[in-house]
Amino acid sequence: MSKLTKQDKIHVFEEWTLKDKLGTYPGKKYGVRKDTINYLLSLIKIHGLNILDKPYTHYSTEYKERAIKRVLFGNEAINAVALDLGLSSRGMLSNWIRAYKENGYNVVIKKKGRPTHEQAKADRARTAQSRKCRAASPEFKTCCRKCIYKKLDALVQRRKSQPNQK
Repeated sequence: MSKLTKQDKIHVFEEWTLKDKLGTYPGKKYGVRKDTINYLLSLIKIHGLNILDKPYTHYSTEYKERAIKRVLFGNEAINAVALDLGLSSRGMLSNWIRAYKENGYNVVIKKKGRPTHEQAKADRARTAQSRKCRAASPEFKTCCRKCIYKKLDALVQRRKSQPNQK
């Protein structure tokens, strides 16, 4: 819903609910999917228009973990939990759940901002070292050799298929 301004969201809500224009679909006008519009309408119906004034919120690890457990272990729908918590989109909760599963069922809070100069330098050194180790491995050399042979075979086949031009 980041594509819509607050005024657009209010206009969509008024158009769909207060003016009873449920037969028309304003998503084409605003370039937003219908399920996004439906989530917006449900969010405003539950929490009121003041939910649109909510600034960016940093959610704690405990808060995220409670929301994730409601979905995974409480068998509640992602949409219902996201609406109940007043999240700006249901995609936030889906992303939390995906990251939770990827991190071995742990909630990991990502650090915001750019890495320090020392961190960036250490990352570059680590990737350079891993590249060197990979390039020195016998599997990598075998793979490169196979690719070279394949290219040479293709060149030989092309040269054989062309008529001699003298």
